Amino acid sequence: MKRIDRAIAFGLAVSAWAGIVLVLVPGRASVVGHVWLVLVLAIGLAAAVGALLRALPMRPSAFDAAFAPRRRTRARPASLERVEREVALASGTAFDVHYRLRPPVRTVASALLVRRGVDLERAPERAQTMVGTELWDLIRPERAAPDDRTAPGLSLEAIERVVEELERL
Repeated sequence: MKRIDRAIAFGLAVSAWAGIVLVLVPGRASVVGHVWLVLVLAIGLAAAVGALLRALPMRPSAFDAAFAPRRRTRARPASLERVEREVALASGTAFDVHYRLRPPVRTVASALLVRRGVDLERAPERAQTMVGTELWDLIRPERAAPDDRTAPGLSLEAIERVVEELERL
């Protein structure tokens, strides 16, 4: 109520000013009337906006939010989630081992072998001597697609051994 009382007081003060000016300068009644109207409407608008601002909850604007420091997210990288999905699928069927797990494992193994001066495609014999048997069975160039696509895939223990063999490279 205090703010409304203040707005009414300002309105009365403007009205008193307009009355005094009309008495002193009667020839300018239309100008004084327009100025009075603009001032009274401005006071009313200010009171309405103030009441509206008090009634609305204060939330940061989109502009302020754009400059706020960002919180660190604990989101996992998409590539990690993709590899986890491929490993999970590869533990299911032989199809997934050959077409989902084999390509990324082969890419990593090939890159690691190249660092040691061995090309998997050009010198498969040398590559076979450098990698373990389970890893070799998965990355060998002549590995054929499975005849039975629904055959069991690799166990998680076997996939773990393949990863360990990759780490040894």
